[in-house]
Amino acid sequence: MKTYISLLLTTLFAMNAIAQKAEKNGPLIHFNDKIYNYDTISRGSSGECFFEFENTGDEPLIIISAFSSCGCTVPSWPKEPILPNKKGEIKIKYNTEKIGSFSKVIVVKSNSTDNEKTILRINGVVKKE
Repeated sequence: MKTYISLLLTTLFAMNAIAQKAEKNGPLIHFNDKIYNYDTISRGSSGECFFEFENTGDEPLIIISAFSSCGCTVPSWPKEPILPNKKGEIKIKYNTEKIGSFSKVIVVKSNSTDNEKTILRINGVVKKE
């Protein structure tokens, strides 16, 4: 009888732990757009763009880092945690001194439970004024 009660309690405890875990989904990062097209921009222009994201999860989202495929593209990101249902943005600064077309990749690392790495892309053409 003691074994039966012990087994029953262990099973109930395990089921409760699984149910509690299923209710939480952790931090989730969601970008409306992952590609920014500058189209044609002038040499020496600001080269800034922004990627807005939202934490659609139920725990604070932390952007660990953001890096680009080359030194001509510099990302910056919020260092403080983004609370559930709050928004943040990744700022990208592209060096517009080089004339011609470009296509760059930015990798955003976060504690998002569904996607640790998010790929963002920028592209366009820098023309002479």
